[in-house]
Amino acid sequence: MKNNWYSYEPGKQVKFHFDNVYFQDPKRYGDILLYQVGDLSCAGGYEIGEHLQQCYEISYIASGKGVFTCDGVPYAVQEGDLVLNLPGQMHNGIADQQEPFRYFYVGFAFQERTGQGHEGRDAFLHIRKMFDQVETPVIANQKGIATPFTNLFHELINLKNYSPLMIETYLQQLIVMAYRSFYDRWVLYYAPISKSDETKNIIYGVINYIDVHLLELTELSAIAAELNYSYTYLSHIFSRETGLTIKEYYNRKRFEKASEWLKLSQWSVTQIAEKLHYQSIHSFSKAFRNYYGISPTEYQTLAANLKK
Repeated sequence: MKNNWYSYEPGKQVKFHFDNVYFQDPKRYGDILLYQVGDLSCAGGYEIGEHLQQCYEISYIASGKGVFTCDGVPYAVQEGDLVLNLPGQMHNGIADQQEPFRYFYVGFAFQERTGQGHEGRDAFLHIRKMFDQVETPVIANQKGIATPFTNLFHELINLKNYSPLMIETYLQQLIVMAYRSFYDRWVLYYAPISKSDETKNIIYGVINYIDVHLLELTELSAIAAELNYSYTYLSHIFSRETGLTIKEYYNRKRFEKASEWLKLSQWSVTQIAEKLHYQSIHSFSKAFRNYYGISPTEYQTLAANLKK
């Protein structure tokens, strides 16, 4: 393990560097394997050096600007930008001469749950699939992600009782916030722009049909009938392009609608289960808990308390 502060010296290209490296012995926090985390402030023109990405890496440009490259493709970055690099990609970064960047970073992998009783319970399955589909690795104006980064750094240099739990919490926040940023753009990407792009229109057709007909949709085969494709073909195209199955997207939209209604407290949990076409309140509660980690009743109570 390496854990060092590097102070600035004249002629150096690094102003300071807080680097925690665990590649030889990754640290496990729940379902997250931590490989590296740090804070790098660069002098003008500093180059990270092209290297093969061994794990997922989230970088946040805390200040300044420069260029990050991914497999040789340059992407201009500036304060507030979020960058996602995937395992197997070639990665580099060059700080601007006049306004060199300072950036936070975390390298990690997902620990898959295996063995009896873990089927369908991989907490980061959807996130991993979405990350693997990302083609443009930079998203602008994601300043909110700075907070869990700074909280994580504070915990690492002030280890106390329950620090591992706090570190796991901040890592989860970072990953979920990055996921949400790319997921929002993913949905926008499939808005219809050109009718000549058949694949994109197919994906948008599925997304749009589910969004519009969510409360009346009981059989996913109805989507295929509406779009005049076989369900097998639609499923293949949708999964290949988005990393999600049609059923996963459909269930996600149901959970989003359920959480919205639970916050409003207009209907009981039983009524919400019926409106979203679950066979029973038990099946709805089980699915909701698997997705959010708490039961619908607990979620509703928590939402009500937050309003007080």
